[in-house]
Amino acid sequence: MNDKFTYLLNIVIGIFFFIFYITIVNAILNHDALSFPYIILTIYFFISIFTLTPVSTEFGGKTKDWNAIIANYSMIVAYLISPIWAAVKYFKECN
Repeated sequence: MNDKFTYLLNIVIGIFFFIFYITIVNAILNHDALSFPYIILTIYFFISIFTLTPVSTEFGGKTKDWNAIIANYSMIVAYLISPIWAAVKYFKECN
């Protein structure tokens, strides 16, 4: 698959997850996503949009031989942990 297409697809999926988060906070929890406790998650999930691409390719390669149910949810897990994963990889490369 083309690298530009993969990057664009991951950005679109990340934006979809971010909009889903905003919808949950606004509609179901009846809170503003920019109010204090939710602003931290909003910033975290916004960063997840851009760190999803490298993490999803690495995480997808590791989970392709796993159970089909777990492999189907690997993109959600990659979105949730992508900022932490990217930060750990960055600090490992610096040392």
